[in-house]
Amino acid sequence: MDTENTNPLSVYAAPTPTIVPTYPLNGHGIRLAATPTNSKTFKPQVLSQFWRGLWRRSILVLGITTATTAAAYNWTTYQIPEYEGSFQLFMEPSQSQKNLLESADQPLETITPVASEIDVQSQIKLLESPKVMTGILSQIQTRYPEVQYSSLFNQTLQQTRFEPDKLSVELIPDTQILKVSYRDPDPEKIEFVLGQVAQGYLNYSVQNAQVVSLTQERIKRIEQQMNPLQARIPGIRREMLNLQQKYIFVDPEIRTRQLTEQWSQVQAEQLETQAQLQQAQAQYALLQEQLGLNPEQAMLASALTQSPRYQSLLEKLLDVETNIAIESTRFTEKAPQIQTLLDQRQQLLPLLQQEARQVLGQDIATVNPEILKFQDSVRTKLTENLITTANTIQMLEIRDQVLARGAEQLDQEIQAFPAIAQQYTTLERELESASQRLTDLTLKGQELALEVEPKPQKPWELIAAPTIPQTQQGQLIAVSPHWPVNLALGGLAGLGLGILAAQLLERSNNVFHTADEVTESVTLPLLGVIPASDEALMLPAAIAPQLTSQLTQAQTSLIPCSPFQESFRSLNTNLKLMAAEAPIRACVISSAMPSDGKSTVALNWSKGAAAMGQKVLLVDADLRYPKLHKVLGLNNQVGLGELVVDPTLDPSEVIQPSNLDQNLWILTAGQMAADPTRLLASVAMQELMQKFYEMFDLIVYDTAPLLGLADANLLAPHTNGLMIVIGVGKTDRQAVGLALRELQMAGVPVLGMIANGDKRESQYYAYS
Repeated sequence: MDTENTNPLSVYAAPTPTIVPTYPLNGHGIRLAATPTNSKTFKPQVLSQFWRGLWRRSILVLGITTATTAAAYNWTTYQIPEYEGSFQLFMEPSQSQKNLLESADQPLETITPVASEIDVQSQIKLLESPKVMTGILSQIQTRYPEVQYSSLFNQTLQQTRFEPDKLSVELIPDTQILKVSYRDPDPEKIEFVLGQVAQGYLNYSVQNAQVVSLTQERIKRIEQQMNPLQARIPGIRREMLNLQQKYIFVDPEIRTRQLTEQWSQVQAEQLETQAQLQQAQAQYALLQEQLGLNPEQAMLASALTQSPRYQSLLEKLLDVETNIAIESTRFTEKAPQIQTLLDQRQQLLPLLQQEARQVLGQDIATVNPEILKFQDSVRTKLTENLITTANTIQMLEIRDQVLARGAEQLDQEIQAFPAIAQQYTTLERELESASQRLTDLTLKGQELALEVEPKPQKPWELIAAPTIPQTQQGQLIAVSPHWPVNLALGGLAGLGLGILAAQLLERSNNVFHTADEVTESVTLPLLGVIPASDEALMLPAAIAPQLTSQLTQAQTSLIPCSPFQESFRSLNTNLKLMAAEAPIRACVISSAMPSDGKSTVALNWSKGAAAMGQKVLLVDADLRYPKLHKVLGLNNQVGLGELVVDPTLDPSEVIQPSNLDQNLWILTAGQMAADPTRLLASVAMQELMQKFYEMFDLIVYDTAPLLGLADANLLAPHTNGLMIVIGVGKTDRQAVGLALRELQMAGVPVLGMIANGDKRESQYYAYS
């Protein structure tokens, strides 16, 4: 493309359809232009950030450490020095220890520490107990009444857990020697207290040797009382078990409740059975009255009913009797018709009697005539009910007898069980009493054994009198305060507090402090690093004409570039090299949040590209808060918003040339739009971007921030991609992460990122 200083707007022609190049998607759905893809867009660098945060806050850490160390020094200075004195007692081994050692097969030196350590540790606890110390304290309090048992053994409210006891008793390893120490600021008090303690312990050892035999006699008497109890307890348990097995119960109270419940249930069943029996007997009497038969006769009648031949003959006889009755009304007794019917009846009667004898098995003369009568369905049903009721009565009578016997047995068991329960309760109480007595005697014997076993058989010997360590010059050696320990603890505490304070400050200011942190945290390509500079980044319009009129092009070319300006030319070169096969013609510049320097980068990169011969259009696409026109002193009556809304406007009449750069043109935002998102997403905006693509070598769109706004996401897909500006020392890390996730979801092509305002970067451009 021609690089002479000609206005491209004057040669604008009708646009021909062109397709803006697109680029492949990276692992997050973000399109990159000629840049390697990466599966991660935002990676934490916790350890590196930790050490860098400490380095940045090193003065704070050092100050806190120094302050705490000084405080520890002052606190130690004002502490009252304490001294510690001690004496040593030789403990004669007890007789049980001697017997153990003499009878053991192992060498003496391998057993002595084990056998003695067990007894001596118990002895030390006893020496420190109030029982032994009470008499000693009474002697000490005659001179020092403030000395109490609680103050000697770390039981006062003012004393910390880590502070040692004022009076301590410990065993010297591999010996039978006790070392007793006491610490206090007053040396005279130390000597007096240790003297009284030493005398008290010696007196205790003498008294202890005298009471050993008496205690052993008490132990023997206790053992004599325990023997009969140990023999009686198993017998009681056997008796209780026999009662449980014989009368089948676990607990007497539970068994009593069970017997009562069973008796009540049997009584209820017996009453119910008697009621059913009375009802069945009443029904039986009614049926017998209706049939005129007893159960045996009813059975015979039922048998005849079940005989098919008998029933057939009986039906024929009934038919003949019926016909005789009918014909008798028409004819006389001697009429042939009547005689014929009478003959038939005489023939049927013997056959019917013969069949009845065969079915019943007895002479019909002895049978109730009611049995031989014809049994209709009603009479048959009544006969069956009579038989069933008779059977039910027999069954209920048997059940009533069984329930009566059961109730009688339960009643006998209920009357006898209280004595059994009383016997079991007596045994249970006897077992509990014997067990409790045996437990009490066992504990008492153990207590007496503890008092006897660790006691020495001979009085102790004082082998080192109470003394306080001294120097060769005779000065007492203080054990507190510990200067090195206090200063070291103060320094460590200060270092920990300093590190904590530094991390709290770092977390409260979670921003990128250097360009290195940007590259470590975000895996997008770093296109350029803009150093922090105090020079005027954007010249006001009031002095722009004066500069252009006073300096010729040749003079302007001789002015050396500052590191700030050189960084933008380096950025432009990086973009060209990154996309050598498909040059970047259009780009959107945005940032995660406001005040990250996106407008500064957009303007100065446009100026740098223009200075390198490209025809550049800088578009203020921030229709919400436009500011390029204020910085450059340009007219903003008509701008991008008006071009999108009014297609009749000519872009060449709206785009304004820069007052400072020959190849740079500016398109301001125009008046504030009511709905910027709708304008930027419109087809008219896309067509306008296509026109710009044909008119200029490079189009730079300065858009609103990414978070919460869709302006940059709407424009970037129609360009070569989007560049994110990250303000060093300003941009929050979480804001960048959120912005990248939004770009990933929207599938916006991202070229890379620009670190703006790095204070360390200016030194890299200082070449001399």
